[in-house]
Amino acid sequence: MTEEAHRAISGCRSFAGGKRLLELAPAGAVTHVIDHDLEAARRFIADRLEQEDVCVLASGDPGCFSILPFLKRDFAGKLVVLPGISSVQLLAARVAEPWDGWKLVSLHGRPAPGGGLALEGPTVFFCDRVNTPERVARTLVEGGSVGRAVVGSRLGSGGEDVWEGTLEEASVAGFHDNSLLLVFPDGVMRAAAPADADAAAPGIPDDLWLRGEGIPLSKSEVRAVLLSKARPADRGVIWDVGSGTGSYGIECSLLEPRARVIAIDRKPEACELIAANARRFGAAVETVCGEAPGCLAGLPHPDLAIIGGSDGRLDAIFAAVLESLNPGGRLVVTAFLEATRKAAHGLLAGSGLERRQATRVAIARGKATAWDEHNPVIIFTGDRE
Repeated sequence: MTEEAHRAISGCRSFAGGKRLLELAPAGAVTHVIDHDLEAARRFIADRLEQEDVCVLASGDPGCFSILPFLKRDFAGKLVVLPGISSVQLLAARVAEPWDGWKLVSLHGRPAPGGGLALEGPTVFFCDRVNTPERVARTLVEGGSVGRAVVGSRLGSGGEDVWEGTLEEASVAGFHDNSLLLVFPDGVMRAAAPADADAAAPGIPDDLWLRGEGIPLSKSEVRAVLLSKARPADRGVIWDVGSGTGSYGIECSLLEPRARVIAIDRKPEACELIAANARRFGAAVETVCGEAPGCLAGLPHPDLAIIGGSDGRLDAIFAAVLESLNPGGRLVVTAFLEATRKAAHGLLAGSGLERRQATRVAIARGKATAWDEHNPVIIFTGDRE
């Protein structure tokens, strides 16, 4: 708030506004919570104005998709407006972009948008719990729009978060419903976002990946160890079977960009997520959506194959991958559950592969006095002559 707004609040005894904002009113003040019943709010303000000034509290700039039009209908000529910083201003500041040419579209409290949404330039969408940023982004993508997206959530609060990526990535991510979606259509220039120094393989931090409900992501420490054992350098074809979020295949591609990397998963939503994460990190990864081992037939034989997920079909998947593995190739299996560990150990032992190893990765995160321990993962490897 500005100092001017502070003075106005401290000098007033009657207040109307949202429940959270009314906490700013001094002790003993007369207050009214503005909700869906705007007529009740109008009567309160009118009645109190017969006795004294009324302070109406709104977040940000009251002239930016806020309560000012409602107040002008009945109280024009009596208004003194003391603006704060709007969420649009905050978002523009967070991404260091001029916003004088942006189009503002409020979907807050409105019906879900149909296919009529169109982008003629940089556009900010005010979102809510129905018209979420991902829902709006999905509507735009389905209508043929492409471009860069920025989502600002809970701007100005302690839980503030600013996310950047492609419009398609935004359509499959998850965001807080108190958010703005900013879209720069392709062909509209904006300043390039600085590269995140942490977004480099091996072991890209977990919080940088796009996630999907029920779709697994291995911990960054596991990925770092697995890649040191998998040795993707100089591999021509790499399979990531049971890819989930796509992390193994994507990091292999980043470490060996000349390789043809194929990520396989039976869930369509996982395949969409793999493609979105590949674009996010600039990796060249193909996706095959199908159930292994059947969908492996016809794929180019791998020089490196990673079996990350098997959904209880490890025996059949392992046999198919082993049969396809090129001479000089390496096979990697990760095991989290005890049953999978025992099965993988037996399969490797009878595989005929050489230089077989099993590496146990146990992770404990947190402070020195409060460790958060995770169940260990076993990484099995073996080489074909």
